[in-house]
Amino acid sequence: MPRLLYTNPGLRARDVKTLAEWYRDVLGFEIRLLWRDPPTYAMVGRDEIRLAIGPRDDEFGPGTAYIHVRGVDALYAEFLDRKVAIHRPLEVTDYRMKDFDLYDPEGNRLCFGETVESAEKP
Repeated sequence: MPRLLYTNPGLRARDVKTLAEWYRDVLGFEIRLLWRDPPTYAMVGRDEIRLAIGPRDDEFGPGTAYIHVRGVDALYAEFLDRKVAIHRPLEVTDYRMKDFDLYDPEGNRLCFGETVESAEKP
């Protein structure tokens, strides 16, 4: 039985790295991830709060949430059984998550993922 654990709201930025640095320098967050060079995605956190930062573009939609799951394979199968339109199929990523995403009827992107400690970086 899949279990939803917590979510990371997604923020949009013209410059992902600059916004991540603002959260670090002004609000005392840690930069936990800068992905790619130049960064196209960042994760900042403080205590148990995590915020994702992505570019302002059509890929991420007007809003996004990364929903951390235990049992992502079962959740993916459940959604397929429910005939949910999947945008990106289930895959193991280079950021060490096994995840997939879909869009809600208003264009918000929902990504469901589970940590994969053994995932190799490409």
